[in-house]
Amino acid sequence: MKKTTIINIFKITKLLFIFFTLMSVSVQANQKSLTSEQIKSLMEQTLSVMQEHYIQPDIVPELVELFTSRLILGQYSHLDSIDEFADVVGRDLRAVTQDKHLSLFTVKPDEDITHILPHQNGKLTYNFAFEEVKYLHGKIGYLKFNKFHPDPRARDTVDAAFGFLKQSDGIIIDLRDTIGGSPWLAQYILSYFLEKDTPLWHVLDVDGEIIDAITVTDEVRHRAFLNEFPVWILTSRNSASATELFTGVMQANAKAVVVGDVTSGAGFYVGVRPITDELIFRISLSKPVITANQQNWEKTGITPNLQVPSLDALAYAHELSLKIN
Repeated sequence: MKKTTIINIFKITKLLFIFFTLMSVSVQANQKSLTSEQIKSLMEQTLSVMQEHYIQPDIVPELVELFTSRLILGQYSHLDSIDEFADVVGRDLRAVTQDKHLSLFTVKPDEDITHILPHQNGKLTYNFAFEEVKYLHGKIGYLKFNKFHPDPRARDTVDAAFGFLKQSDGIIIDLRDTIGGSPWLAQYILSYFLEKDTPLWHVLDVDGEIIDAITVTDEVRHRAFLNEFPVWILTSRNSASATELFTGVMQANAKAVVVGDVTSGAGFYVGVRPITDELIFRISLSKPVITANQQNWEKTGITPNLQVPSLDALAYAHELSLKIN
């Protein structure tokens, strides 16, 4: 009898567990589920924000037509949550425009909104993304960093690295894994290599008007890398955004030989604009143009002076460096 009672209690407990689990799943599904009207409204709001703020507003009418057709065909009817909408539609906008900066993301109430992408601890965070500084054979300096870190304290790391390399006969700067980042750190590093007040780049708004002009700063610690001091920059298809800005300015001013693959082709300034209280657009708002050659690199990338597989770029650059002595 006792054994039967225990079995029955076990069965009842199991049934209650299944019941409450199903109830929980049902409630969560109802909370997250988007109706077709909600999906349509989010899409309209997204494209409206793009029309108002995107650096290339002339392409938005075609996007409206394309994404309206996709809605009608039910290609987004499977989206169950606003997070899924952000992920799928953001990916599709990025693919169609080939603008690698475009994305959608969601925020919680009272969360700070920023265009700066968060990263897990690792090569993009430790030591402000500076990975390695050393001397190679031939008294050639080697510097590798993986992001133009937006933290102002990154300047101290730049100063330390370039202080260490001050006695070198040339520097190889490895940007093959450098994803981009702050144009202001790019300006600071450029100021080690170019004369004071040299025009670096200017920024155009959606109407093609100049809204900012960036020049070399005089805040760097030493001027040992000016004039004929040789520099080689290593690139890959992953080298993007602020990395391309830095590389393009150095190349256009005949201050560096670029070695490796054509870069990513992410050539706009990016910011954020709200679509709803929860849905945010990371969107390209303006266009930097390299002053020395009047070029922007969106979709084209920066073409190296010596185009070789990125895996072999260091070997090629080091070989070139040994010929200067």
